[in-house]
Amino acid sequence: MEHTRFQGKARAYAAGRPGYPAAALRYIDEMIRRSTNRDAGATDDHETTIADIGAGTGKLTVALAGFGLPLYAVEPDTDMRAELTMHTRGLGNVTVVDGTADNTGLPAHGVDVVTVAQALHWFEPESFAAECGRIAHGGRYLLVSLYNVTSFDSAMRPDRLDGHGDVVTGSMRHFEDTTDEFFRNPAIRSFPNPMHYTRQSWRAYMDSHSHSPLPDDADYAEYRSWVDALFDRRAVDGILTDDTVCMVTSELRSV
Repeated sequence: MEHTRFQGKARAYAAGRPGYPAAALRYIDEMIRRSTNRDAGATDDHETTIADIGAGTGKLTVALAGFGLPLYAVEPDTDMRAELTMHTRGLGNVTVVDGTADNTGLPAHGVDVVTVAQALHWFEPESFAAECGRIAHGGRYLLVSLYNVTSFDSAMRPDRLDGHGDVVTGSMRHFEDTTDEFFRNPAIRSFPNPMHYTRQSWRAYMDSHSHSPLPDDADYAEYRSWVDALFDRRAVDGILTDDTVCMVTSELRSV
């Protein structure tokens, strides 16, 4: 069990964070088929297996489960894992695991595909690669990272240090940095994933970030006022629309 910076934010995450577009999922399914020769038939008793690491509340896990393959959903945070378990209940091919990126708790040599959605920037490259090598089946694995990148940036926050306005960090930088740090010769694809927020879903989205205060924190009222002001500035007829793009980075890695 572990408490991360998302402790207490699982419900907001489940309610407010974007999912992943159907076109991106079809692309991932095609990559898995090519990299594991699924369509050609298995050469041993091993069935193509996915590990979704840092699975959070199951935003990607539930979609991947539709591929019909055995799927491990690895998540360290107790709150996030509780939501993950709830959202995957009834999905017979999904096993929820209490584990981390460098200690997944998964059996050795059993995984063909490692997916990481909106989380790779939390991992340490060398220890994560070592763990992927340990769990990889047949000495290789397909690594797939997804980031929903927003036009205004998902980790925008009020800058209380120098008074120069909103700080832009987060999704685009995370995508670029992790592509450089975790991949050698990646394939990169982008897929439109437009989002349409009501005031309530926008509040949930903004409350879901690692840096966001919790409702019982002293500065939460100030934060909520800022979040509402952002919505009022950007919304049209009660809807805030963002041209979010899902970036998919992938590479077939050898151990």
